[in-house]
Order: sequence, then structure tokens, then C-alpha cells
Amino acid sequence: MISSKKNTPPSAKKLTAESNHHGYKLFDQYDWIRDDNWQEVLHSPRVLKKEIRKYIDKENQWTDNHLSILSPLKKEIYEEIKGRIKEEDSSIPQKDGPWFYFSETKKGKEYSILRRFKDSKSQSEVFHDWNVESKDFKYFKPGSASCSPDHNLLSWSFDSKGSEFFSIKIKDIRDNSDSKDIINNTDGSVVWSSDNKGFYYIRMDNNHRPSSLWFHAIGTKEDADSEVYDEKDTGYFLNLGETLNKRFLILSIHNHETSEIRLIDQEDKKKNLKLVEKRHQGVEYSLEHDQENARFIILTNLNNAVDYKIMETNDSLIGQEYWTDLVSYKEGVLITDFACLKSYIIIQELEDGIPRITTINKKNNKHDTIKFDEEVYDLDFNEGFEYLSDKIQIYYSSMTTPLEVYEYDLNEKKKNLIKKQELPSGHNPNEYVTKRVYATSEDGEYIPISILKKKDTPNNSPTLLYGYGSYGISIAPSFSAARLSLVDRGMVYAIAHIRGGMDKGKKWYQEGKKKKKINSFEDFIESALFLKRENISSEISIHGGSAGGLLVGATLNMRPDIFQGAVAEVPFVDVLNTILDDSLPLTPPEWEEWGNPIKNIDDYNYIASYSPYDNIKEQDYPTLLVTSGLTDPRVTYWEATKWVAKLRDKKTDKNPLFLKTYTEAGHGGMAGRYNQIKEVSFTYAFILWNHDLLERSVAS
Repeated sequence: MISSKKNTPPSAKKLTAESNHHGYKLFDQYDWIRDDNWQEVLHSPRVLKKEIRKYIDKENQWTDNHLSILSPLKKEIYEEIKGRIKEEDSSIPQKDGPWFYFSETKKGKEYSILRRFKDSKSQSEVFHDWNVESKDFKYFKPGSASCSPDHNLLSWSFDSKGSEFFSIKIKDIRDNSDSKDIINNTDGSVVWSSDNKGFYYIRMDNNHRPSSLWFHAIGTKEDADSEVYDEKDTGYFLNLGETLNKRFLILSIHNHETSEIRLIDQEDKKKNLKLVEKRHQGVEYSLEHDQENARFIILTNLNNAVDYKIMETNDSLIGQEYWTDLVSYKEGVLITDFACLKSYIIIQELEDGIPRITTINKKNNKHDTIKFDEEVYDLDFNEGFEYLSDKIQIYYSSMTTPLEVYEYDLNEKKKNLIKKQELPSGHNPNEYVTKRVYATSEDGEYIPISILKKKDTPNNSPTLLYGYGSYGISIAPSFSAARLSLVDRGMVYAIAHIRGGMDKGKKWYQEGKKKKKINSFEDFIESALFLKRENISSEISIHGGSAGGLLVGATLNMRPDIFQGAVAEVPFVDVLNTILDDSLPLTPPEWEEWGNPIKNIDDYNYIASYSPYDNIKEQDYPTLLVTSGLTDPRVTYWEATKWVAKLRDKKTDKNPLFLKTYTEAGHGGMAGRYNQIKEVSFTYAFILWNHDLLERSVAS
């Protein structure tokens, strides 16, 4: 590795803060890095305390100065990735009423342009340009864009700080005139009323919780909006949607284990919000409307259907006591998504980590399965906007195969390739190999690992191992054009499908949460050791973001000796302090994922046993790059900042440690497609540098 010339990185002052929990004293020498004014910082980073900003700026300067050596490779990788994307492209038009809607991208433009047509794509018209709307902002993230039922008005939302507080605006598409209507502090989603006179939206509270449902009448001011529902339990979030036939507004109220749904029948003049089934601890459900059979189709884990099943009920008798099985529960077959069209029900499933799509003919109950032949791949579907349609779109890719989009005729049972991801700089899938291998955990479980490498990559090659392992989120082995910049330089790319995700079903998730969270970390470590034992990998760096940053942090505390380096993006590492603070945006809902250390001493002790910030040891740590966003409402900026400060003080090695705080960005990093490529290029350049591959080009 190329060493740094200067050896005096920033050093944070220590001001010990003390708190007491269950008779234990918790000391935090870097608590001062958290600004008590954090809610205002989300809206305006300029109000951050000067001493905190000064320290963050010093860390950024240290990182920028000492990683300036990466600039040539970063630029090279940026051009490579940009060369693999079709800068001028358009999406497949989607029919919605009399119009076909699609988006297009233009070379040099950060954001997409929205267009529509009635008869011919060549005669399409622009109805919204995100690039135009972004001009007045340093940071700009597009939200939703939703047309009124008569297709004359457009609601569109945006985040201008990175704090995920979205503002909603209205325009008349017919003459492209902007309305004075503006609604602030929302989650960005909208459902229009069927009469085109207004829309429903979710408002965020001061702690960034989507907590209440409101209605806005077109042409009125925000303070005249009417509240429809307010959720008092701070452990629950709200989500807004509608059935495919647009008859019912769906208000989903949920945490990580429990859900409750309320509906508004758009055909009901009173527009009353109606409860489907009250929340029951541990019971989840979602629904769609089958108009022809006057019933609701329900996806649920009711009655211990751990991997979910499909139920049905008459749309006038909606309580749980009326639900009956439509597709019985089958252990080990995880239902991940479903949709209801006029003549068909579409179900997406996952078995042994392999996805498939099942279609059910509503008239004869005949089941058909759609699947592909590669050993490891990703599969998804899109039912579109038209309830009456007899076609769906299927999205297929693998780690070697770029995205392919098929139109699938549900009547004919035939799929037709309608779009294939193009890599202008070229890509030959035959030069690469993807496969799935299995490590064995300490308790005998088989941990799937998806691997991508070039066919001529030798054994014992440097490897980047990626993991997440929380919230039941599965990491799909899909195609990534950016990833090739590592693999083409001789690296192996591996994804560890560890417990905490749902890659092997809901039980796989349950075995990696709360009192079993340690399984996630041990699975990740065993995955790395397996790759070394099988001579697949030599040096290994690990990579994770958000809860995946927790994975990285905990793993490094447990086994820093087996890793060459690590990248932790917006890492959730100050777990104990965060989950003890119920004033923070995500804390109350997070108790269902991690436990409640405020009320339960066992939860306190268990979280304290693995929380990365609280378990930093006086030991050697590998080279580390940490990133954060100053306006991040999910994982607040001080988690990464405190963690790096403590690591600097405790670690006994001389390996470089870098913190990069994006002061004009939030949880998702920088906004805009080119800016995001720049971020990835920086991360990948760092990884290659740390594996002594700085000078190696793709050609060599």
C-alpha cells in the first residue's frame, strides 16, 4: 500500500457524558459531536454548531488531502462506469388511461425528463423536466410524480436538503403552468381523489416520522388542509398507496413486525377511513382489490404462516374473521410480492434463494410458473397501471447478464424481449462467471454466497465481500455495471446472504434479529473464512451501508485480523445510544428489530455486547473508509463521526482511517446520476488502492 506522508490525523476532544440505565453507567467521551439542534440541522445544515462543523471539516480535509492520490484512478473508473451506461435512453411506455407515459435521459443531464403520448411515441410531449426544477438547489432529489385521474394536473415532490422532508408542488400539464400550491414536510407520496379536486398525502412530524394522513384541496393554502388520520403510537409509520383499479386508497400503518390497514373507498361520497383489521402483535398483511369477484386479496403471515400466504375476503366483510385461504402456506416458499389484475393474480416467490413468478388464472385457478435457467439471478415483475391488462413486464438480470425486460402475455403464456440494457462500451457475459457457494455457520446453517469474477481470475484473488443482514432485506444477485470496474481488475465480488435478510425465507430473517443478531456477524465472518479456505480469496475487504455499516463495524471488532480493509457507508454504529434515545426519528419503530433497551435490561446488555461504537478495542484494525451525510435523518451524521473519533483514539495500528462527510447530502448520498457515479468511483478507487491495485488498468 502507498503510505500517507503526514501522520497526524484529526483528533477529537473528549468531554465525558454520563447516563444511567438499569443500574449501569454509560460513558460517552464524544457525545458533544451530536448537536442538540439536530432537527434544525436536517432543514438547514448551516445551523450546526461551529465546533462540530470545524471538526467535520478537518476530517474531510484530511481525507481529501491524503486520498488525492486516488484522483487519476477515480476519474478513470468514473469514465468507465459512465461508458457502460446509455446516457441517452428512454423507458418502456406504460399505458395509463388514454396516455402512455415514459421517461428519458439526456447526455450530461443529472435527472430524467418525463414525457407522454396518446398515439405515437414520436409525437410525445414533455410534461415534467426534473433538470429544470433542480436548477435553484445545491441538492435536489426527485420524489414522486403523479397525474390526476383526468390527466390534467401533476403533483410532484422533491427533497432539497437530503433530509427526506419532501415538498409537493402542482402544475397544470395542459399549459405547463405552475400552481401556487405547495405542501412541505411530507414523505413525497400522493394519492389523488377520484374527482380531481385534491389529493391525500403523508405529513412528517418533527422527528421525521411519517405520522399523519392529510387532504389538500387544489387552489388552497397548506394551512387549510384537513387531517384525516393521526397515528399516536410513535413506534408506527404510515405509508400511502392505492389499489391497482384505483378504487381504494390504502393507508398502511406498520412497524417491522406488525401492520394495520385503513381504506377510503373513492366511490363513497363520505370518503370515510375504514379499518380492515386492527393491529395484532406480529401479524402483517397487505391487500389488493379483485373488482370482478368483489373481494380483497390479502398477503399475510396470519396463523403462523411464517413465509406468508394468500387469503381472500368479500369486500363488504373485511374483518379477519372472514378471511379464508386462497393460496395455502408452504414452508420454505417465501412470497415477496403479489398483484391482482382483472383476470389474473401474480405472485412472486423465493425458494432456496431462487426467485420465480407464479400466475393464477382467476377463472379456472390454473397456476403457471415463470423462471429462468441461470444458477444465480434476480427476477421481478411490474403489473403496470392498467387493471384490465392481460400483460405484465418481467425484469431479469444476473451478476453477468445485464437487465432484460420481457413483456409476458398472461393468456398466451409467452414472453417477448422488449428491452435489453445496453453497455455502449461493450460487455461480453461469457468472459465472466457467477455462481453460488455455501459457507457453514458455527451452528450448522448453510450461508449462501453469490460470486462474480472474470473467468481468467486466478484462485486466491483479492475480494470485496458485501453484506447487509437486517430488516429482512435480501440482497439480490443482480447486474451492476459499476461492479465491473473491480472485477475487470482481477477482484472477486461476493455477496454474503447472511441471516437478518430473507434470502432463505422469513425464518432466516428472524434468526438474525433481536437476541439472535450475533448470527448476522458470525455468518459474515464465516463467509470470509470460507472464501479463504476454498482458495477463492486472499485479501478480503468488506463493504456495507446503513445497517450494513453496523455489520461492518461489529465484524471488525470481532475479527479485524482477517480483513485487508473496509468501507462503511452511513453506518449505524452507535446502536446502544441511538436505541436508548426515543426522541430520534427511527428509534421507537426500531425496537421491533433490535429490542428495547429502555424497558428491558436483557435487551440493554445484548445490544451493549455488539454495538460497534461501544465495543471498540485497543487492537489493530484494517484500513477503513467511512462516509456519512450531514442531513441524514435515518443514520444521523454523529454516528460515523463519533465512531471514527473513538477508533482513532483506541486502535493500535498505523493503518489509514478516513471519514468523508457529505455536507450537502443525506442517507442516499449525493443526488443525480453523475454525482452518484462519482461516489461509487471514489469508493472503488479506495478499495483498489488498498489492495495495491492502484496502477492496474482494465487493459492490463
